[in-house]
Amino acid sequence: MVFARNEEGTILAASLILLFVVSLFLFTIVSWHSNLYRTFDSIEIYYEKETTKLMRQGG
Repeated sequence: MVFARNEEGTILAASLILLFVVSLFLFTIVSWHSNLYRTFDSIEIYYEKETTKLMRQGG
């Protein structure tokens, strides 16, 4: 395991940067999906209310 020895710490620094980038990417994807789902849910609720209003008016 000569590869595991790294006196300069470049592998540690690279792995921390990679961990940060991947974590940021995953957080962005999850946040985007949550906002998109919330938007679609609010649109669905709006159209349900409008449909109910139209049905009560008899039209």
